[in-house]
Amino acid sequence: MNRREFLQGGMGTIALWPLLGHTPFPQWKVYRRLHLFIVVNREDEIACDLGRAIAHTLAEELPESRAMVTRARDGFRLASLISTKQLDVALLRRSEFAAWQQNASPYDQLEPTDLKQLFAVGDYVLISRDDFLEDHATLLQQALQTHGGEEPLSEYL
Repeated sequence: MNRREFLQGGMGTIALWPLLGHTPFPQWKVYRRLHLFIVVNREDEIACDLGRAIAHTLAEELPESRAMVTRARDGFRLASLISTKQLDVALLRRSEFAAWQQNASPYDQLEPTDLKQLFAVGDYVLISRDDFLEDHATLLQQALQTHGGEEPLSEYL
């Protein structure tokens, strides 16, 4: 292979790059569909611990959910991930949830999103978009409510 052929091949790859979307690997979309990600605010340590406990509970009760926690850099990024349909489920403080529903600052910059509460523990709520499958929402609620009796998730608060 000479240098000209190599460069022409490279230009074709560069030209196709925008078609791949914002992630360099299309398998990320498949990975997100196979796993239930619970997004939490990285700045909130209690939410991180509680999110891990919820993900652990769901992984035990609903192994097919492949539940895991992911952390957003702040509350606004968390809301952005949910409202742009990149992720489906989030754990946040009730006050943040109320501010988001009222479209208060900084959430007023986001596109309007219909949200529903799936589960509450202490000062935190597990939420999803309104288009989250009702069957999946019911399974999550049942698993978290039944497991709460054996090992209360509130002990992580």
